Amino acid sequence: MQERVVPIIKIYDCLVVPIQIELDDTTVEKIQKQILSEIENNDVKGVIIDVSMVDIIDSYISYTLSETATMARMMGCYTVLCGIQPQVALTLAQMGVNIKGIYYAMNLENALEILAGIEE
Repeated sequence: MQERVVPIIKIYDCLVVPIQIELDDTTVEKIQKQILSEIENNDVKGVIIDVSMVDIIDSYISYTLSETATMARMMGCYTVLCGIQPQVALTLAQMGVNIKGIYYAMNLENALEILAGIEE
């Protein structure tokens, strides 16, 4: 069985991925594999990645999150990133980082509303 780095909770047709650990290159790659495995094994239309507890998101981590969203979309899922802290948003904007293929939400409730509103 694959190593579980973070808990992944299935709520109806969505996966909720609360990240409450410090992210580094290796950890974010393991989370990516874990998310893709969960998508493969569950009938879901969306993935919510909650980063409200994450203090630092660098360019590689943002690239990997974008890549994860693209892979999830190829597997039939939309991705919502929620809970970005103001200082993280500021840093990403100043670095010119654009996380593609992801919807953004203030919190988990808004993320669930976004996924509920997406029509295929």
